Amino acid sequence: MTALDGGQTDVDGCGPVHAARRLAPLAAASAVTIERAGRLTDELVAAMSEARLFDLYLPASLGGPEADPITALLAVEALARADASVGWCAQVSIANSWQLAAFDPEAVRAMIALDGGALRCAGSARPLGRAVRVEGGYQVSGRWDFASNVCHAGWYLGTCLSEEDGRRRTRVVCVPVAAGEIIDTWDVAGLRGSGSHDFAVDELFVPDTHVAAGRHVAAQTGPLYRPRLTMVSNWAPTAAIGLGVAQGAIDAFVAMAGEGTANRVDVALRERSDTQRCVGRAVSKIGAARAYCLDAIGRAWQSDADTDPVALDEMVRAARLSITHAMHSAVEVVDLLFHAGGTRSVFSASGLERRWRDAHVAMQHGAALPSHFDTAGRLVTGLPAGAPFW
Repeated sequence: MTALDGGQTDVDGCGPVHAARRLAPLAAASAVTIERAGRLTDELVAAMSEARLFDLYLPASLGGPEADPITALLAVEALARADASVGWCAQVSIANSWQLAAFDPEAVRAMIALDGGALRCAGSARPLGRAVRVEGGYQVSGRWDFASNVCHAGWYLGTCLSEEDGRRRTRVVCVPVAAGEIIDTWDVAGLRGSGSHDFAVDELFVPDTHVAAGRHVAAQTGPLYRPRLTMVSNWAPTAAIGLGVAQGAIDAFVAMAGEGTANRVDVALRERSDTQRCVGRAVSKIGAARAYCLDAIGRAWQSDADTDPVALDEMVRAARLSITHAMHSAVEVVDLLFHAGGTRSVFSASGLERRWRDAHVAMQHGAALPSHFDTAGRLVTGLPAGAPFW
């Protein structure tokens, strides 16, 4: 089995994808509770932790799963199909577990021991913190917004600016969530269960062992940490949110397709030709987007150090483009179904209403920026990317 068909970690039928699909019914059954509480249930968090669904990108050298991006995509897709917030918390933590490759190995092993064998992370790449160099580490203060999964995380990876030797530097620090403050700000349209509040620390000492250093990443030998694939690997699970939400919307529509609507109460949705057309378009659109992701990301992943640089550039471009395309296609699919469902769609019980909100909020993520289409267009037409990691 290759990365293209599910990932080597699921060969035995008990890997992360299998675990995510096994937990999907629990996520679906908990969706209303998650939405109302603004966080995942303790039962679900414990089960996901045991299955290592929060730290799939943690290096194997540190005791982590070090899953390939297709495995991560398929696992998050299964969770997001059941409930977008569950998938969102997983993908955020997975991306941050990738960053832990940049930290002192012994410090990370100690973190794993403190967390009972598996890590749950939150974090932000926006440099909203301030780090002041002191003996043995940094004094850190900052407040980061959109701290997804922070309600369930043991560790927060915050990006800071630091003035050192007359130069401004960027430092990523890893701090215990318990050492900071979660500030309740997450009153939003969708992804309500992700608990993406603000997180703040004030004059917190962070030892050097909890400050990222490039030499630690360079010491990793697995392909997951190849610099050229950084954004492909980290955003593959983000694409899975869109793919999963769209498939969940199709599931929700099918469940109510036997009902009529206010203006045509005597004709079931599934009996109407215009509705049938919308469903056919929705299924084909998300199927095509999913196939593009699996193919493009899989090809980039299967490249190696001997791959021709020009060919690798084309693979990375296709993979990056497929991720953005998947998220935009997902919104189009959910919109199609929401409008095809008529008055049935507006009720919370339909499941479409929540997925419509979730899909549109997920679209605000950096992976879905329309400017990525511009960058791909520049590259295709022979211009420089003008953007990093392309």
